Amino acid sequence: MKRLYLFFGAAALAAALTAPMSVNAQENGNRDEFGNIVRGPYETNGFGDNWFVGIGGGINVFLNNGDDAKIGPSLDVNFGKWFTPSIGARAGYQGLDFNSVLDGNAATVGYMYFHGDLLWNASNTFGGYKETRFWNLVPYLHGGFFRAFETDMDYADNELALGAGLLHNLRVTERLDVIIDMRATVVNGRIHGSDGAAVLPSITAGIAYD
Repeated sequence: MKRLYLFFGAAALAAALTAPMSVNAQENGNRDEFGNIVRGPYETNGFGDNWFVGIGGGINVFLNNGDDAKIGPSLDVNFGKWFTPSIGARAGYQGLDFNSVLDGNAATVGYMYFHGDLLWNASNTFGGYKETRFWNLVPYLHGGFFRAFETDMDYADNELALGAGLLHNLRVTERLDVIIDMRATVVNGRIHGSDGAAVLPSITAGIAYD
């Protein structure tokens, strides 16, 4: 359980460190002539505009059926598009390993999660679009195909999964962002050979190119 507390403590620390950065001075770029925040309407972009691709790495824990949580490695690869300053979508891959217990034995289980995400830029929604904003907070919903496998025990299972996440998007340059992605994925416990629902929280950090 200490590792589980460490995991959530790291997630909370990441949020705490980035939150104060959002309280930066507003610029005229998202204000009208009266000083009011402009929240739209906005001109929608063309098909080739506002695409992004990102990659990150971090950790996950697998929570199922009372098993002791153990930390495993996680890899994220995503690409997507912003349709408006507040609404976007992306497709992604999450994978590598989670550590758990299978048939009474400790096991390192490989997994692949191919998912689609619906993104909502809360910072742009409430604060108006601002290209130079350093920190954007992006909650999202996700769902897709989850596969777990253990080659030594000849075990594999495929399930549908869904969940929610919180994306911290930190602007470094006009084209480059640092991303901190906090996600929880819910999947049927059959993926692990047991009953009930399993949860896979993860936190990754990486970069995105716009």
